[in-house]
Amino acid sequence: MHTGQRSKSLTITMSEPNYQVEIDHSKEGAFDVEQVNFDPPSSVNREDGISINSFEDKEDVNAKEGDAPPFFSLKKKLGTFAVGGTLLVGATIAGVSVHSANKYRYVQSQKSNSLSSSDMSKSGKAAPVPPYCSSSKQTCGQTVPEGDKITLKEDLFCAEDWNSATNTVKRSKNCAITLEGDAELDCDGYRISQITTLGSDAAVKCDDSGNSLDQKTACQLYYYRGICVTGAAKMKNCQVEKFLEGIYVENSGDIKDSTVSQNRIGISVKDGPGSSTKISSTIVQDNAEGIDVDKTSTGNKISINQVRSNNNVGLVDSSGSIRLNYGSGMNLYGEEITVKDSEASSNERNGIKIDGAGTTTVDLKGSITLRNNGKNGLVTDNIESVGDLDGTLNVDGVVNMYENGSDGFILLSGTNLNVEVKKGSSLIACQNGSKGIRNNGVGTFSNDGFTCQSTGGSGARPNCGECPACPV
Repeated sequence: MHTGQRSKSLTITMSEPNYQVEIDHSKEGAFDVEQVNFDPPSSVNREDGISINSFEDKEDVNAKEGDAPPFFSLKKKLGTFAVGGTLLVGATIAGVSVHSANKYRYVQSQKSNSLSSSDMSKSGKAAPVPPYCSSSKQTCGQTVPEGDKITLKEDLFCAEDWNSATNTVKRSKNCAITLEGDAELDCDGYRISQITTLGSDAAVKCDDSGNSLDQKTACQLYYYRGICVTGAAKMKNCQVEKFLEGIYVENSGDIKDSTVSQNRIGISVKDGPGSSTKISSTIVQDNAEGIDVDKTSTGNKISINQVRSNNNVGLVDSSGSIRLNYGSGMNLYGEEITVKDSEASSNERNGIKIDGAGTTTVDLKGSITLRNNGKNGLVTDNIESVGDLDGTLNVDGVVNMYENGSDGFILLSGTNLNVEVKKGSSLIACQNGSKGIRNNGVGTFSNDGFTCQSTGGSGARPNCGECPACPV
């Protein structure tokens, strides 16, 4: 606070209820404002019934916006002010100003009508709310409405007792946190996790047969989903673990800078026409399935950027076999699919599987690695009950597919994709268990840029360059 010459105090009387007092203590000789009086007296009743007739310069989480008496702030000085009940325009009094304010926050005074320097930090700004205050706490089962933003201040462990759950809870695909509309969640690096009596891998091993009640009962899981992202909501900096679906996206969402592990499905997406889901700078690992886009999604866009989906282990059925729809790094479905600078390696089944029916555009950009997967590096497949998969698969960068158990790249029957490697780009499929590139569909291969150990299948084959020999 300025220490130059200054009057001891100044009392301002307000004759209008809709003005804002501001103080600029950087001005030489600025006044200390001791009290603000409302003439005639004004007050506002808050929703909780408390009458407010004095205001401080700090915000309160319970405050609301609207037309109300003035509040203090230590911001820039404006040119309209009132002193002693007389409203003056265009004059100056040492750093004190009053101006019209249609919308602002008002706060209940906790002590008196005076503005006390003890309520502020040394910098003149309102003191921050400590992170241990109850207002910063989040709870399992909460919904964040459209327009709201929340930040975790600690790990969130969901430990509700399954045995005491209602039938409605047991039958539902409920979420630990639901984000609606354009709501935003920043976990700030903290975890959202579920505690079960059946061990840390209960969700990964949970059978998907039967309905949600059967699944949750068998695995003793209170919450089906960790974070539900709906209607273009956003989340970042989260660690999500031990749910049947770690993150569930419906009708657009934005996920970034997160880690998703020890779930049956890491990230599950169900989008409608016009929806767009983005997943970036995220690690998806040690789930039964990494990323899965539901095959009922239509007219949607999916964007994968700087994502590693590795070591997803599959789901073992009663006969000891891996279920067909589990064990891949990414199972993608959409009208437009983009994968950039990403990896899908060491998964039980496939690195990336592209499913679809109708026309699809697939763009593989930047550096992509698909290696050491149990089956194939990259697979394209149609949905037999719906129709063939048509469209284009473009390579604009370097795609490396090697050391996979079967083929590096396979186009299954019913896939009619034109595979094009852009100038200066390359698709490399070497040292795989069977073929480098196999085409069982009726697609074509355009341009050079293909390198593979061998080709196969009933359809057209690319003109492959030879795989470089490994150094001895």
